[in-house]
Amino acid sequence: MTRTLPLILLFCAAPAAAQPLDAPATAEVREDDELGPALVDLSASTRPFTLSPGADERYDRGIALMYRLEFDRAQREFEEIVRLSPESPAGYFALAALAWWRYSQNFDVQSGLDAVEKDFMTNADKAIELSERMVDEGRDLDQAYFFMGSAYGLEGRWYALKRSWWRAYTHGRKGRKYLKKCVALNPAVYDAYLGLGIFDYYAATLPGTLGLAAKLFVGGDRRRGIEYVKLARDHGRFFKLEARFFLIEIYSMHEKDFKAAYAECEALRELDPTNMLFRVGEIMTHIQAKDWQGVLDECEAFLGAWQVKPQQGLEQQLAMIYLSAGDALLALKRYEEAAGWFTTGIMKTAYPEKGWVTYCYLRRAQALDLLGRREEALIDYRIAADRPNFWDSRKYARAGLKKAPDYGEVYRQLTED
Repeated sequence: MTRTLPLILLFCAAPAAAQPLDAPATAEVREDDELGPALVDLSASTRPFTLSPGADERYDRGIALMYRLEFDRAQREFEEIVRLSPESPAGYFALAALAWWRYSQNFDVQSGLDAVEKDFMTNADKAIELSERMVDEGRDLDQAYFFMGSAYGLEGRWYALKRSWWRAYTHGRKGRKYLKKCVALNPAVYDAYLGLGIFDYYAATLPGTLGLAAKLFVGGDRRRGIEYVKLARDHGRFFKLEARFFLIEIYSMHEKDFKAAYAECEALRELDPTNMLFRVGEIMTHIQAKDWQGVLDECEAFLGAWQVKPQQGLEQQLAMIYLSAGDALLALKRYEEAAGWFTTGIMKTAYPEKGWVTYCYLRRAQALDLLGRREEALIDYRIAADRPNFWDSRKYARAGLKKAPDYGEVYRQLTED
């Protein structure tokens, strides 16, 4: 199951099939709305990207806590920014990003996230409102356009996760327009290049998989997108880590440049060797590379470190670690061991509603079928078919109920994008 990294700020989290385009039938799409390359005027005045006194330090602490999944502590830092600077969009944008990360921990759950979505939209819209006010007042225009563009871009990525392609496009397009204005005014706001790079890269690479939505995403530039993300990684003030996350996804999922992906994983590990979230990206890169022994080794190393010192917030993803190890063993044709890992993923989770658990049932059924234990497999197929659908789990469970898959079919499912 080589899907996008589940803990990274995702642009898309699952295949695009079967979701209708939500644009009006008569909507006219103008190609890129004359949004060409974000060219930097090196003669433009520049100033360091700083916020208000005390806000920079709180932003840094909050972001570090967010990447360690200590969400409540991060929220206190960001709320203090709002309290100290209620007319600035900075704190509200940070709270929107935090809501995004809260959602990222549960994107494999089909319900119970309405409050998170409301929190996200409320804070993103507030950031846009305050940014527009700054523009009207002619105040700190580079920051105003940065936060406005970033908030629109983040909303676009949220709508993309929801497969709401028209809203994803229109918000992403607005985000790009304002981020271009930001860097035109101040090329030193390197964080703006992350949003520009994301739009450029995915506008160039996604259309072939989007069906009707391909009519919307035009005008991107794959190579330029990568270079922009690298600019944010190397010179950004607040988005360096997020840029690395995107590069891992880009290199492993789309470019198949695993050497570059592993290098980004290693750089993350060096920044904070104790942050186990960074290990997850490496596991997913091994999966994309079909390095099954590497997947197994990294999963075992992760769980060994977990036993020594669990990381708060990451316990929701333990079933995914067991699933990944079991998948690797399935690919290696070690079916009995694979079934054991899937069983542990089912039994040891404190979050039985997770989509990872659904896939543990499905994969254990397939492992049992490959072992010739059809009656036991049927029980797991029925359970998987009755659970909420996650990444076509119901389709594959129902297919398994009709006919036992062979190794070739199981491996195809393991490696599909």
